[in-house]
Amino acid sequence: MKLSLAWIFDHIDADWKKQDIKNLVALFNQTTAEIEDFYTLSFDMSHFFMGMQKQVSSQGIVIDVPELGKEINMPARNTTEDMIPPSVKTPCFMIKKEGNGFRWATLADFGVEKGGFVPALDVAACDMNGKWRSLFEAEDIIIEVDNKSITHRPDMWGHRGFAREIAAFLRLPLRNAKSFLKEIPVQTFEHESQPTASTPFIIKNQAPKACSRFVGCYVSSIENKPTPLLTASRLLKVGSRPINALVDLTNYVMYDWGLSLHAYDATVIDQKQIVVRMAKEGEKIHLLDDTKRELTDRDLVIADAKKPMGIAGVMGGFADSLHSSTTSIFIESATFDAGTVRRTAQRYKIRTEASARFEKTLDPNQTIEAMQRFLKLVTDIGLHAKIADEMISVGHDTKPHVIEVSHEFLERRLGMPIPEDQIINNLSRLEFAVLKSFDAHKKVFYLVTVPSFRASKDIRIKEDIVEEVVRCFGFDKIEPKLPHIMRTPFDFSPVSRMQKIKDNLARAADMTEQQNYAMFDENFITNLGLIPDVSVQLLNPVSENYRRMITSLVPGLLKNIKENHVQQDSMSFFECGRIWKKQAERPVENKSVAGIVFKKRATVNFYDWKFIINNLFATLGFNISKITWTKAEGGIDPWYQTNQTAVVRYDNKVVGVAGNADSGILNKLDTNVPCDAFVFELDGDFLMTAPLPLPHYHGISKFQETYVDISLFVPLKLEAATLEKTIIQTSPLIKNVYLVDFFEKEGVQQLIEGVNQDVRALTFRIWLGRDEKTLEKAEIDEVWQRVSAAVSSYGVKVRM
Repeated sequence: MKLSLAWIFDHIDADWKKQDIKNLVALFNQTTAEIEDFYTLSFDMSHFFMGMQKQVSSQGIVIDVPELGKEINMPARNTTEDMIPPSVKTPCFMIKKEGNGFRWATLADFGVEKGGFVPALDVAACDMNGKWRSLFEAEDIIIEVDNKSITHRPDMWGHRGFAREIAAFLRLPLRNAKSFLKEIPVQTFEHESQPTASTPFIIKNQAPKACSRFVGCYVSSIENKPTPLLTASRLLKVGSRPINALVDLTNYVMYDWGLSLHAYDATVIDQKQIVVRMAKEGEKIHLLDDTKRELTDRDLVIADAKKPMGIAGVMGGFADSLHSSTTSIFIESATFDAGTVRRTAQRYKIRTEASARFEKTLDPNQTIEAMQRFLKLVTDIGLHAKIADEMISVGHDTKPHVIEVSHEFLERRLGMPIPEDQIINNLSRLEFAVLKSFDAHKKVFYLVTVPSFRASKDIRIKEDIVEEVVRCFGFDKIEPKLPHIMRTPFDFSPVSRMQKIKDNLARAADMTEQQNYAMFDENFITNLGLIPDVSVQLLNPVSENYRRMITSLVPGLLKNIKENHVQQDSMSFFECGRIWKKQAERPVENKSVAGIVFKKRATVNFYDWKFIINNLFATLGFNISKITWTKAEGGIDPWYQTNQTAVVRYDNKVVGVAGNADSGILNKLDTNVPCDAFVFELDGDFLMTAPLPLPHYHGISKFQETYVDISLFVPLKLEAATLEKTIIQTSPLIKNVYLVDFFEKEGVQQLIEGVNQDVRALTFRIWLGRDEKTLEKAEIDEVWQRVSAAVSSYGVKVRM
């Protein structure tokens, strides 16, 4: 963004030419924002002349140049660009002497990147002999500011904001804002105004969330003439193309006060209604840049009773904006929702000076001042105008934002003592109102009223006041000291356990670690039909597609499968990350460990992965005997297959869920072939922080253990975990039991207890041992018989 130092010092009671620009820039960079560059600007106006149009023909234009005492034939101009009002009979143009001839002065002559001629200018006849040069501001220092460094400072998108900062840090007097404003009464309404004797227009705000305030002023009669020399010269220096007085004054206010105005030709506003609303889907508009756009219902528009007149905060419409024949206008001064403006500007790839400012959350109170600034400029340049007796505001002033902060707090955060008067004086220079008081312990605290132009986005909490105090005090005055660090013992076990989890899953389970976004991919989960109902919504989303924090790591892993299944038929992924859920309407962050095992044209063995997960617990040091797997009865996530999912408990505490993936979800991954998957989610906080049982030494028997296998036909509804528990309790000689094989096929039946039942085949391995001696065959057979009898009580048939 370009700024004119001469323009800035319009607002400061000092001579800009007497300032040390290098010191000013260095101080500004230290305290406020980054000035990328500055340079002296000096136009040699001796080569430029002003001429009055005398005759226009198809061959060209004859102009009279009083300073040279002759008439000059010039080539034809684009009169559409000039927007010369019909009332101006002899417009004045700037020409430049080049060699032995003359040409029209161009915007490029004054460093403007946009192409075109300098438009017709308003020059009095008495100044045509050369006095006009003193009215054209040809000397200046231009400052170029990095826009990114002032994104949080909507008050600094105009020369007034920069003047306030520079005056404060150079200890110069800032001119009172009232000297730049024309006082005019304001009538305020909630959502819809009523016509008055001098303002026969109605303003309706049907989108109050997108438009916090809309201020309008009706000028029933106004002189339409070319732009004055000073106004034109200042716009040229900051890279803006002058057009004519009415249009240029709205732009001048934007660069001066930081809030963009828009003027409508009052005669074309249908039924004298100005309606702020969301556009209708498919509604069309012809914009000022001569493009036609088809709008969506997410775009905010300013409309009349029948049609949209402009895209709010972005660009006005062609038919309803100012033209050369305009003689009455309706001025708009409003503030719009920053996100709505930004999304619309991006949607149509329209980046304007107005949208750049409205995207920064402008101050609703500034709408009144911006309008008053425009009316003052109308008066200052001598435009004859009949202004309504009042401005109409739909929407109210924002309430003052007051922050209480103690002197002790400021000094503690600053790290050194600071005089009370410095705090008060420095904040006052930035137009904060500061009231000093004492608490019950006679300690000093301040009630700081934040000016509305800083409260809209920048200053909200007492730490922000600390920042203002520090930068006013001077960072160079703070003595650098090494921080005092208290070294206290650190519990490294969660870090160590996390490393063990990753090592176990990556090496023992041969899985690949993934790191996905902490936000749901809305398009992906919508395609899967997943709608989390307890997700945490972001106040300032990264984008429309990433606006909710994840409640599970599994959707991200499913997306990994979708993106990679073309290259691999078998994949195993895991992720250790954070998830967010709502509890009592508050966001709660938890750690989670999740994994997915995927195969095409094959099945994933549930019991193999049950063994791997149990082994993970054992590796971390948990007591494996306290882990139980029970059938999930409901309340599971939709990616699990009903009746094939287990709840994992440790000592009766739920620590995870694991099971086969739902086939419907897998089909939506577009694999186009039969596939199967196993999914698990474990409580990461429990795995990393739960107390572990103290290890106890158990001597190894001197006598070798042995095992026997027992094969069973088991009803489908009977869980393997139930049989394992029953078997291990059958005899003290049994040291361990685990499932070694199973077979399940749809439609397989066996006669059990005289009834044909759907069954599956399970084989358990039973390890036996005794510390005193080697087991004899009779003892082993007895255990086998006891186990056979115990499992038969469940309606199980032993395969012989």
